[in-house]
Amino acid sequence: MRKIALVVAAVTVFVLIGIATWIHVGTPTPTSAIAGPIGNAPVMTTGAKGLPNSLYDDYDIVVH
Repeated sequence: MRKIALVVAAVTVFVLIGIATWIHVGTPTPTSAIAGPIGNAPVMTTGAKGLPNSLYDDYDIVVH
């Protein structure tokens, strides 16, 4: 009987989490949180400063 009660409690918690997530995802986001279009992407990527240096080269993925 204890195992059944534990399973019922776990299922109830997961169902409530699922419903709360479904309701939260369904709410619209404010328009101030939406990012605007990028004006000049090549200049932004080539002019980046202060990026971390790689101490090693990663050759895990090799395509032949």
